[in-house]
Amino acid sequence: MEGKVTISVLQESHEGSAGNDWKYQLEVKVFNRGLQGQGVIEVAKHNLPSGTTQAPPGPPAPVEIPIGDSSNDIKVKFRLEAHEVDLFRNDVGVTDIDLNLACPQPGEEPLVLERDISVGVSDSGRDSVVTLGIRLVLSCD
Repeated sequence: MEGKVTISVLQESHEGSAGNDWKYQLEVKVFNRGLQGQGVIEVAKHNLPSGTTQAPPGPPAPVEIPIGDSSNDIKVKFRLEAHEVDLFRNDVGVTDIDLNLACPQPGEEPLVLERDISVGVSDSGRDSVVTLGIRLVLSCD
């Protein structure tokens, strides 16, 4: 049976002193005996003051990626790249996270996970952490 994974960004937050203007992208790759698909959720430059938790602007559309044969376990690789936007040079932080997941079987409810992904960004001794709250829905057709 075939399946799919759907990734959504539910909220974003920022703590620290690196700045208030942010943009980011969340790259997602799905592996099941090889790469099955990939997608990117991008959020353009916007204001995200320290101490703030909010829905991302837009909000960005979810990414839906096929997983291939749902009788196999899958690996979902996330790469979050956050930019504190400056006039001359952006400050960038990158983090990678892997999730290994067992697929629900035909007729079973989809697997729904909500997780936080955080990345640190430094700017001349000023540090910040940007955190995305994401939802992953893994289903089998």
